[in-house]
Amino acid sequence: MEAVRNLARRAALAAAVPAVTALDAWRCRGRDTADLASDVTVCVKTFERPAVMARFVRSTRRIFSGRIVVADDSRRPFATEDPGVTVIGLPFNSGVAVGRNAALAAVDTEFTLVTDDDIVFTRATGWDQALQYLQEHPEVDAVAASLVELPRWYQVGMGDSPLFHGAAPATIAPGTLIGGLPVVAKAPQVYLARTASLRKVGWDEDLRMVDHRDFFFRASGTLVFVTAPFPAYHSRTPWNRFFTEHRNDVEGDFSLLRRKWSERAAAGAPVRPRPAPVGSLTSDL
Repeated sequence: MEAVRNLARRAALAAAVPAVTALDAWRCRGRDTADLASDVTVCVKTFERPAVMARFVRSTRRIFSGRIVVADDSRRPFATEDPGVTVIGLPFNSGVAVGRNAALAAVDTEFTLVTDDDIVFTRATGWDQALQYLQEHPEVDAVAASLVELPRWYQVGMGDSPLFHGAAPATIAPGTLIGGLPVVAKAPQVYLARTASLRKVGWDEDLRMVDHRDFFFRASGTLVFVTAPFPAYHSRTPWNRFFTEHRNDVEGDFSLLRRKWSERAAAGAPVRPRPAPVGSLTSDL
């Protein structure tokens, strides 16, 4: 029965991705997009999903001609003939935080697009609009896309996943509109950010997988995130057993998070981020 369900999921996703790509191409026909190559580097974390990673590169190339940095802790790092893709091979299963820090260390542009390999971009994904917004609003550090889950076509919300107790007070209150976009305490990890801002926070390498809420907890009071209405699409791979076994091995991470943030909340002082390591990982590869 599980094999049948997985086959059905794969079929639904196989139909959904080209469908949404074609639909957005039609909806955005005639729309000019700015060339972001000189200002933006795309940083993507991948693990044991070469076909998904290849799909990511294809979808990204529809709207972006610049450099893509891939942090890969697979047994065999991703390979591509695209000359604009830099692959950073990492120790096997070293984790998301290690990968994101390694990719960020390789960035030499003013802005960084942080994302994962199972995201699909289309002509409707307005990173050019996000870049213009950041250039016009220096008080904002990052613009997140609206994440749409495929094949069920619903928008992923962050409101039901609060930050830990003890977070520093937000610099600008969530819900505040800046240039028409709402400030949020937490956003999907599909966002365009100022590179220097990300390096103020970085990712905690003691965590292998559960990096998301921890990042935004430590960013609270330091970075300002807003969300934009343009879509990016999330297309999971629930049938990939090897990937899923490692992806769901999070008990140690959750234990660390409970201990880490309960101790700091009990101390009564807001937690401030420590800067991301710059160059310490890539120099040893």
